[in-house]
Amino acid sequence: MTGRILSIAMLLLFVAGCESYTWVVYNNAAVPDMKEGRDCRVHVFGLGGAVDETGIEAMRLGTITRVRSTEYRVNTIQGVGNECVIAHGE
Repeated sequence: MTGRILSIAMLLLFVAGCESYTWVVYNNAAVPDMKEGRDCRVHVFGLGGAVDETGIEAMRLGTITRVRSTEYRVNTIQGVGNECVIAHGE
């Protein structure tokens, strides 16, 4: 009985540290031949470079000249994860 309670408590502490969300910063109608550019950084306990939240770097990496949508994504577990800006366009 004590082992089960301890296991549940440890699982809750682990799940409480999970963070995952996506924000659509800019959205417009999709086109058939859409390109995608990603600017991603890995974070370990808050250490790591910052992404360009304007999406300009993601546009450059995807050779996009006209932006259709931009997303900001964060996926972390207990302070370790990644942060991305994804640009879609022509």
